Amino acid sequence: MHLKISLRSFTPVLIILLLGCSESKYSALVKNEMAKGVVYDSIFLGLRLGQTKKEFFDTCWKLNRDQVVTNGPDGFVEYDLPAVDKHRSDRSITMLFYGIFNKENIMTGMKLQFSYDAWSLWNKSLQADQLRLAVQDTLRSWYPGNQFLEVDLSKNKERLWVKIDGNRRIAIKPLDDDRIVKAQIDDLRYVLEN
Repeated sequence: MHLKISLRSFTPVLIILLLGCSESKYSALVKNEMAKGVVYDSIFLGLRLGQTKKEFFDTCWKLNRDQVVTNGPDGFVEYDLPAVDKHRSDRSITMLFYGIFNKENIMTGMKLQFSYDAWSLWNKSLQADQLRLAVQDTLRSWYPGNQFLEVDLSKNKERLWVKIDGNRRIAIKPLDDDRIVKAQIDDLRYVLEN
């Protein structure tokens, strides 16, 4: 239950912190990308921003039937990322995901969580700070375009990594767990109108 509360509170905090910056690199990037009028709605596995909640569930059901995804913990959908290096099974990554829907049941974003399958407390190469780098590489390969921009959120050096291409914003949340990297994909057309 704690996980869902944490993820739900992530969106408003992200919006307030990022939009509160006075003409920062982030704000300039949002303006420039939105001014292009380019719309990216494809997410992954046939899911897309702007689809209905029913379409999301129908797609996930088909993916589950085809054994591409399974039911994950806390209502998430679980997907095993394809191995980058087939000789390094300790680098296998599981991604959990679930759509973010507005009042009209339109998907405006996607919550993501990543973890190494072989994570252990004593293995420093499988900790969240190292996983974040792998997640950034994966997301850059899935969504080419701009690079991730590092945004300082507070005096205690919390950092958010943000990538914006057209209407699509990808944010990697500050690390708060040694095992998990949390991220979110948002459609700025919906985020900015609120």
